[in-house]
Amino acid sequence: MRGKRKKMIRTTILLPPEVHRALRIEAIEKKASMGELIVQKLKELEEYKHKYGGVVKGSELFPS
Repeated sequence: MRGKRKKMIRTTILLPPEVHRALRIEAIEKKASMGELIVQKLKELEEYKHKYGGVVKGSELFPS
């Protein structure tokens, strides 16, 4: 997502510590911002729901 940036809205969210830690580590590994990573994860969730017609558990997206 780096390079040409799309318009974004700044917001605040509350995350459990273990989810924040997992996202932070993954963002560092991918050299992406946490915002970019969260957008990516939400898009993956939508694709999953569209493909399988169901809801994915948070533990499937953020393994411990």
